[in-house]
Formats: sequence, C-alpha cells, structure tokens
Amino acid sequence: MSQRRFAILDRDGTINIERHYLSEPDRVELIPGALQGMHQMSQMGLGLVVITNQSGIGRGYFDSMRLGLIHERLRELLKAEGVALDGIYVCPHLPEDDCSCRKPKPGLLDLAAKELGFDPKTCFVIGDQACDIELGKRAGATTLLVRTGYGNRSAACGAVTPDYVVDDLLAGAQLIQQLLASDGEKAKTCSRVTELRNRVRNHLLESSEVKLQMVESCMDSIIAAADLISETFRSGGKLLLCGNGGSAADCQHLAAEFVSRLTKDFERPGLPAIALTTDTSFLTAFANDCGFEGAFERQVHTLGKEGDLLIGISTSGSSTNVIRAMKAARSERLRTIALKGKGGCMDEMATLTISVPSSHTQYIQEAHLAIEHLLCELVELSLFGQRERQEVKTHDHQ
Repeated sequence: MSQRRFAILDRDGTINIERHYLSEPDRVELIPGALQGMHQMSQMGLGLVVITNQSGIGRGYFDSMRLGLIHERLRELLKAEGVALDGIYVCPHLPEDDCSCRKPKPGLLDLAAKELGFDPKTCFVIGDQACDIELGKRAGATTLLVRTGYGNRSAACGAVTPDYVVDDLLAGAQLIQQLLASDGEKAKTCSRVTELRNRVRNHLLESSEVKLQMVESCMDSIIAAADLISETFRSGGKLLLCGNGGSAADCQHLAAEFVSRLTKDFERPGLPAIALTTDTSFLTAFANDCGFEGAFERQVHTLGKEGDLLIGISTSGSSTNVIRAMKAARSERLRTIALKGKGGCMDEMATLTISVPSSHTQYIQEAHLAIEHLLCELVELSLFGQRERQEVKTHDHQ
C-alpha cells in the first residue's frame, strides 16, 4: 500500500459553488479559494479525490453523460492552474435506495482506496455537510468542515463534530500543511491548541446561530410569555418555577431576579416568584419517602392557587417530574409556561410554550438564560413602564 496521503473532497459547496442539482457544464463555478487550496494540497504531495452524491441522476434530472461533461469542465478549470484529480467517484442513487456508495456510507471511499492504493485512515476528508464528516469519521480519517456551501448550517446543527472547521479549501490546505509539518511534541501541542481554538470557536458560533434562529421562531412566544407573567403579577398571583439540574439553577436565577430586580440601576418593588427547587428538607424527605418524580407536583398542589402561574423548564421537554407538576398545575387551574428545546411532550399541557430550535443541551441552556433575562425585562417594562434609569454611584477608596 502506498504511503501517499490523500485529500477526499466533496464537490458541490466545497470545490464549486452549490447549485441545486447542477446539470449544466457552463454553470460550474469554483468557490473562491478552492483552486488555490487544491493547488497547495498538490504541492504537499497529497492525492486529490472527489467523492460526490448525485441523486439528480436517480431522479431523472440529468444523465451520466451530462454528469461526465460537468466533470470534464471541472477538470479543465483545475488543470488551468496545474491541479489534477486522481479520481472522481459518484453515487447516482436516491437516498431511499439504501445503496452502499451514498455518503456517509464508505463504499466509494473504500473503492478509491483499493484502486489508488492508500489507507483511508491517513486521509483528510473535507466537505460542507454532515454526510461528508460522518464518512471521514467512519473511516477513521481527519475531518475538515468548510464553511462554504452548507457548511455554516452544518456547523450550527451540531449533528456531527468535525476535527476541524475552516473557512474554505484554502484555509483547509493551510491547516493540513501545519499538521503535516508538525512532528513530535510540537505536533501534539499544535494539534491541541488548534483543536481547543476550534472547539471554542465552534461552540460560540453554533450557540450564536441558535439564538439567531430564535429571532424568527421564538420572538412572539417570548413576548406572549412576558404578557402572561405580567398579567399574573398584576392580578395578585405568584410565579412558581421547577426544573432539574441546570434548569433548576435557571429557576432559582429567574425567581431571584423577579424578587430582587434585573439590574441595579432600576429600582422597583419585588415580584412574588418561588423556585420549587430550593427547599432541600422537603425535596430530600419527599424523594426518600415517595420518589423524586412527584416532588414538584406535591408543591404545586400545596402552594399553588388559581391565578398563579407555573414555569416548567426542561431542555429535553420530557422531564417526568416537571410534566407531573404541569399536570398538577392544570388541575389546580394554574396557567403554565413550558420552556424547552426541541422535542418532548411538555407543550401538550402548557398554556404557552417557548421552544428553543436545538437538540443540543448546552445551546438550549445558554438560550434559556437569554430568554429568562428578556422575560424579566419585558415584565418590568409592562408593570412599571419606562422609568428613568438611576445611575448607581460608586466611590473609590484611597
């Protein structure tokens, strides 16, 4: 087997601009940076192989002859700068055909490795979609997600975790050059620093992407929830909150801000809010004697009254003790707000639901904190109006 290492490249959105079912050779347009990146990879001695899913053939949008013309055009554009592909491997099947060659299945990668004589574990698999990264993961290869094409969307959804995220093929080539040039402890240090930087960058960008999606999906429900809380306080009711783990901490955080205040520069009366997560004597006694699943339910029956409001917080939307508390609230004629991520059945018994568009627990919790701050701010505005903010003066001690 050859010691030569290969870069396994996706086509649409990675090398050429993504066009929905590209079927015309004259519409092949290279992504800025792609040609330079592939040239650098060739200069490093890497073999270049394209593996692409082309279900447009299976759907009848174009035939294999037209696809051949498209690939001839792609090779011409690359050849102009001295870049040659070692092979192009195509899956023409529909997703429902369940073939062995459609990414992320490894059929085409295994075929390329056999024909060209390389070890898939030594490859760099580069693409803009989850199926590309999953292909590389299955092969044990190093995976790079480019932010071109669908790359930003793939990074935000969190379905897979690539080894590295880069802006484009040129940035990918530069990263690969660093990885190949490093050796010994220097390689370990460089790899670790790069990995940590990428982890930090990926987390912050992906968390930000969830919040951007919330502008469209959650804005109205956040405003409606704030109105419901304001109405509860205005009519003399109180707010009860329950959740587990990080959601329990959120309950205590939000209750504290209502009873205290959101910011030091806006003085106002306290608002009655109780986190059902704080009475450790009751929680441990009831859990020990009766089981933890009914602990919040018991408190709702005991402390809640008609006109009150319960907020149930669960990232999964399926926490049993929170669901039981919400059912209890409904039976006691309390209104309820479900604060959750994707999935779960809490919204079935909620008066109103705020659902963060993510299945990633950390991103949901980070979004919940932003929602909680917004709820408090909007409630203060509703109940106390546009009060002039009072500056809190501090004094330096000499």
